[in-house]
Amino acid sequence: MIRDSTSTIVALGVSGALLIVSAGGSPAVSGGRLTVAHRSRAMRVSATARMHRVACDCDDVLETGEARGSLSGIVRAYVNVGTPIIFRFTISLHGGGTLAGEGSGKPKGNPAEPSFKGSMTVTHGTGRYRHAHGSGDFYGTINRSTYAATIQTTGTLSY
Repeated sequence: MIRDSTSTIVALGVSGALLIVSAGGSPAVSGGRLTVAHRSRAMRVSATARMHRVACDCDDVLETGEARGSLSGIVRAYVNVGTPIIFRFTISLHGGGTLAGEGSGKPKGNPAEPSFKGSMTVTHGTGRYRHAHGSGDFYGTINRSTYAATIQTTGTLSY
């Protein structure tokens, strides 16, 4: 499997898809120590990612592309195109910060261009998304000869 220390997706929608919590804080004094309380927000998110192959090693594919929607940015995903389809992703958001997570789904239909659906989770983030976590569903297609993929995601994200 192709690996990278930045662990990445499929959001393919990451496309990603999630409920977002915005980071904000207010200072508080507790036991003589100054602490910053984390205030979180949540929202419903949907995005569509169009991806293309960067590198391929049999069924392990590194894909990159752009996600558009509630969360827009550049998506980088490591995808194992087997049964099930398994992926790790990172989305570098246009407004700053990143979201990372993983998911899996079952392929069906035409083996040359299967569709797939499944679930995914956002496990962490950076910048204003440093406390991010969420979950959602995705649906997509991948062309097995070119590895071009389109993924749609919906879900909730907290950060």
